[in-house]
Amino acid sequence: MATIALDKIAATAPAEKAVIATKAAGSTNGKPGFWRSLYNSIVEAQELRAATYVHGYLAHLSDDELARHGMTRDQMIRRTRSMMASV
Repeated sequence: MATIALDKIAATAPAEKAVIATKAAGSTNGKPGFWRSLYNSIVEAQELRAATYVHGYLAHLSDDELARHGMTRDQMIRRTRSMMASV
């Protein structure tokens, strides 16, 4: 089973991701190459999958357990909705 570090949950979901801006060899248009785009898409999909898993886990916690982790139910719902709106 995966270990979830609740203190490391960012305020925003995968919307804030570091995309490596590298030019493909010989590319003059500034767009990333095919393999870089494929890699970025895979990373984005895995980040969304992980965020979905974390939000699903948080939804099953009681209000007291969420409070122990410094989060309210309203904050958790807002984060989930913002993540799903970005999809």
